[in-house]
Amino acid sequence: MAEDPRYHVQLKEGTVGNYVILPGDRGRVKRIAKYLDNPEVVGDNREYFTMTGTLDGEKVSVMSTGMGAPCVSIGIEELRTLGVHTYIRVGTAGALQTHLNMGDGVIAMGAIREDGTMSDYLPKAYPAVGHFEVIQALNEAAAAVHHPHHTGIVLSTDAYYARFFNKSELADKNERYARAHALCVEMEVSCLYVLASIYDLRAGAIVTVREVIDEQSEYRDQAGTAYEEGLERSILTSVEAIRLLIRKDRS
Repeated sequence: MAEDPRYHVQLKEGTVGNYVILPGDRGRVKRIAKYLDNPEVVGDNREYFTMTGTLDGEKVSVMSTGMGAPCVSIGIEELRTLGVHTYIRVGTAGALQTHLNMGDGVIAMGAIREDGTMSDYLPKAYPAVGHFEVIQALNEAAAAVHHPHHTGIVLSTDAYYARFFNKSELADKNERYARAHALCVEMEVSCLYVLASIYDLRAGAIVTVREVIDEQSEYRDQAGTAYEEGLERSILTSVEAIRLLIRKDRS
């Protein structure tokens, strides 16, 4: 028997739009889908919780991916079998630069490939770069919703707690990336961008700063009002960016 091409996401043909917003946390799916018209649940399996509605009359979906590149890669591989061509990730990040503030948005032009998953697809010499049209739409949308944001390179890693176990070595590595103007560290963008390039898809990402660096170069988790307000603006940015892309695609 042939393997079900959507075994993990458990989505049927016709249930999702060609445009999909990808949070990691399934608890954020409804928070995003409230900006769509007539959203409804179309899939709920494992970490993949999916809702579909419309935006300017176009079908748009929101699907959670769980944490890290392995889960994201499975989700995208299965979504693409449904004809999805445009993806925007909405996530969170820890700042690598002291000028980033809690709740700021970071629009990722590209990502440093420190994840492990995509090395089984292509060597790390292959770049993880966002699609120009999506990055442009995200920047325009962020300005339109008055979201303080930065655009640049992010660091993607699979190992969330390694920073505590292997503290000195990772601190040195992150400091080098910071000196090279990497803006923040997160866990999924490199995977999304490499897969999008492989399969000729459009992808972009905006992440919200939920950890900042103090004077001793230590991370401090300050998730609170500033972060929640920033996350809501990042969500609005993603929705408005999809709207801009829909209008561009129709013209």
